[in-house]
Amino acid sequence: MLARGLQAAATAPITVMRMEHDDHGEALQRLAALTNDITLPRAACNTWRALYLGLRTLREDLMEHIHLENNILFEPAVAQPAND
Repeated sequence: MLARGLQAAATAPITVMRMEHDDHGEALQRLAALTNDITLPRAACNTWRALYLGLRTLREDLMEHIHLENNILFEPAVAQPAND
């Protein structure tokens, strides 16, 4: 939609995605609280190490995804006057 210049039509889906991003941010905060900011427990076994490594990767990837959409893709789209 955005590549075709349909910013006005994309406004509602962008709003929904931003709300989902907020929900994911809250889930990441809960994850951080439950895992002591994804800090390995003392004497963690290899399974726990793999789990926490995966959690860190998930958090980083999700935060990058949210940043790219909210600040790079969506912001200019909602700031521009609609061409459609």
